[in-house]
Amino acid sequence: MTPEMKITLLTRKFSSIEYMQELEHYMEQAIQGLIDALKYFDEHCQHIDMSTWQPAEKPEAWRDRALPNFNRILSSTRKAIDYAKQGDLSYIEGVTGSMQGLSKDMDVLSDRWVDYIPKDVAYAHGIPMGKARKIASNIWHTVGEYFEDGEIVDEEITGPIDEQDLLRYLQPGEQV
Repeated sequence: MTPEMKITLLTRKFSSIEYMQELEHYMEQAIQGLIDALKYFDEHCQHIDMSTWQPAEKPEAWRDRALPNFNRILSSTRKAIDYAKQGDLSYIEGVTGSMQGLSKDMDVLSDRWVDYIPKDVAYAHGIPMGKARKIASNIWHTVGEYFEDGEIVDEEITGPIDEQDLLRYLQPGEQV
């Protein structure tokens, strides 16, 4: 596959409705994973003395701050996908841009409480959230035309690139 064709196909993929729906899917998984992690902590970690913990280190901070933010992002993503289906990408650019800012805003929250729950319960939130953030970044950079030359093919920026998968984005008559 030529570098030019790879850029073309990645641009199509990262601006496709299908890829936006992948973002929605991972956000749903991440939210459910966070709900399950908080529930696990509530049910199994009552013995933990949190009297010396800062408010941002407690699960309540995630319940009161992170969860509503994630739910708003998911709701906005769903609306943005509807607009994208009509050809308007400005809403998906906005919501994925908000996700970039949300990551920075969430840095003040500590995940100290997560150390007390099983890794698989924690990963049920963390892994899909990581995927959602990567997809959101790729969408934002693509639809906003924020990638600099060559960045869209840099796997350290976009994540792994499956050239076989990119073939789905070929248009009739195109060849690699």
